[in-house]
Amino acid sequence: MRQGDAGSYLYWSDRRVDEIASDNGVTWESRLNWTFKAATQGIGAEVGNRERASFTRREKARKIEKAIGDQAITAFNTAPPTRFAKGLGRVNVARFIGGPEQDKGAMLHIRTSSIEGRQVDLVLFGSLDNFPGRPFRPSDAPDAGWFSSAWYAVAELIESRGTRNTSQWNDLESLSVEALHIALNQGSGSPGTDQEPWTRGFTLGHAHECEWFAQIYTDVELTQSRWTFHDNRQGADRILIGAPVWVRTASPGSVTRYTELRRAAGRRPRSLLSLRGSRRHGTG
Repeated sequence: MRQGDAGSYLYWSDRRVDEIASDNGVTWESRLNWTFKAATQGIGAEVGNRERASFTRREKARKIEKAIGDQAITAFNTAPPTRFAKGLGRVNVARFIGGPEQDKGAMLHIRTSSIEGRQVDLVLFGSLDNFPGRPFRPSDAPDAGWFSSAWYAVAELIESRGTRNTSQWNDLESLSVEALHIALNQGSGSPGTDQEPWTRGFTLGHAHECEWFAQIYTDVELTQSRWTFHDNRQGADRILIGAPVWVRTASPGSVTRYTELRRAAGRRPRSLLSLRGSRRHGTG
């Protein structure tokens, strides 16, 4: 989606936008709109009353991007850490019940690649309240299936914005790997398999052709000699954990809601029926 293309905001965090603006000298001072009317006898024109107009989301986003500039990485060809990242692509949405938002917690996963072709995964944590129009609801995602016992460590990392980790996953690499495990496998019947996301518990949907902007808490490149993945984390090279600031879609048709897929199937997926009421815990 190019900068001037029409679109709509699937996710928008007023609090983070205002916080980033304040930290970087961006102001939302009201603009003055001039109205014009024909002068008497149709000769010339005169200025009418001035009306104040607030900035739109799109205008605020552009001002933020201009202020942050190259600090928001896109090519992922510079070494960690980074504070902001942005890009285009698919965004996957699920619930995350262990974080500061609790029953309103949202987890977004984005998989992209660096300019050199290395795999990059972003795991972002926000609130379902920040989806304008509320396209996703907690009740849309069955509370069933596997979830990692590392959820509390990830929650601590989120709440401290990457500054605190008192868990057994006491280094950022191992905790980042667990966060990615949660993003890819939470709610599944068999963690690590390529299960369709809509058949997993906690999943809400995805959107294609998204323009996204994220605030980053932790950014690690994995030590490849340390990790051997035989599951859907295979290829993981760089993992960033943070929070979504906004996600903008090209059109409403870009969004797929899994509750509609489940409803269309006429029944809940067998994997969810077998796991309902019996959560499985694990360390990954």
